[in-house]
Amino acid sequence: MRNFFILAGLSVVVLFGGIQLRWAWQASDHRAELAQSWSTDEVQSTAVGTFNSTILVTAADIDPIECDVILGNIISDHQLAQEIKAQGFSSIQCGQKKADIQ
Repeated sequence: MRNFFILAGLSVVVLFGGIQLRWAWQASDHRAELAQSWSTDEVQSTAVGTFNSTILVTAADIDPIECDVILGNIISDHQLAQEIKAQGFSSIQCGQKKADIQ
């Protein structure tokens, strides 16, 4: 009887772990699609990192100063930063520069 309870408990844990993993995977896919939708002709954005939690901004002719401007504008706009964070992103990267969303 004791083995049955142990097996039942482990089965419940595996079931809930699988459900949480499925939710995390779906949220990751949603973030990837969302980041891709923000791309324009000049600047492309994609979601990268573990569970697509970082927005990577790239462009053909972007330099480090432009990256600083892009990151600074996003981070300093509190409302925009909160909207991005609410979508599940934790940081933004442009070139070699990376900024956490507060």
